[in-house]
Amino acid sequence: MIETTILFVLLALAIIYAAYTTIKQLRTLEVFQARRTLDLMIIGAILYLLDFLMPQERGGQTIILRTTGMLIFLYGYGILLLEKYREGRREAKS
Repeated sequence: MIETTILFVLLALAIIYAAYTTIKQLRTLEVFQARRTLDLMIIGAILYLLDFLMPQERGGQTIILRTTGMLIFLYGYGILLLEKYREGRREAKS
């Protein structure tokens, strides 16, 4: 029981840290790109976590929702990485 609680706390801290660093990086982007990226990442996370929040017997739909949520989240994160890469290249050329 104690090990599970410690593991949960560590996982929660890791998620909070990842969210903080991602939002910190989003602040440096243009407003339109930051909103688009954040929206995609939130929608993906909601779809992925939907099965954990409301577990139901849905057969294959659970796997589809998780996969779809993960892909949408990774697409948003990929946009963030691409924009930060472009920003770094512009600064390097200056």
